[in-house]
Amino acid sequence: MGQRLLFSIAVVLALGACTSLRSLDGNYPNNGPLLPQGNLQLTSTISYSLEKLVVAGAGAWLLYQIYDPLAPNWQIVEAKVSENVYVFDLKMKRFHTGGSGEAMMVIKRRAEQLRRENGFASYRVVDYVEGIESSTPVAQRYAQGLVQMARSSP
Repeated sequence: MGQRLLFSIAVVLALGACTSLRSLDGNYPNNGPLLPQGNLQLTSTISYSLEKLVVAGAGAWLLYQIYDPLAPNWQIVEAKVSENVYVFDLKMKRFHTGGSGEAMMVIKRRAEQLRRENGFASYRVVDYVEGIESSTPVAQRYAQGLVQMARSSP
C-alpha cells in the first residue's frame, strides 16, 4: 500500500506542476486553459463543468488508491520454524472499515489449510499476541500466532 500512496502523491504533485509549464518553450496549452470550457448538461436545470468533473474524478481516484476497498484487511507473512511449527505475522490495512477482530480467524483458517495440505491430524495455537503499532502517520494493528501441527490426534 505504501507504493500506491507514494505514486498517488507523485501524480497529484505532477498534475499541480502542470500549471507552471511556461519555462518549456512558451505556455502550455498555447491558447487558453488546459481543460476546455464546457458543461455536462444532465437535465434542463442540472449541469456540471468539465473542470469540476475532472477534479471530482481525480479526488475519487486518489481516495481509492489510498483506501483500496477490495484489498484484504489483513496481510499475512508465514514462516516455517520447524517441521511442524509455523509462525504467522499479520498486519492490518491502515485504512479500513472493520475487521479488527478477524486476526485469530485468519490464523486458524491458514493453519487449517496447512494441516490439510501437509497431512497433519490436528493443530493447536501455542501462542497468540495482538496489538497496535504506533507509527507515523497512522497506527497499524498487528497480530502474531505460533501454531504447532500434530501427526496424530492428542
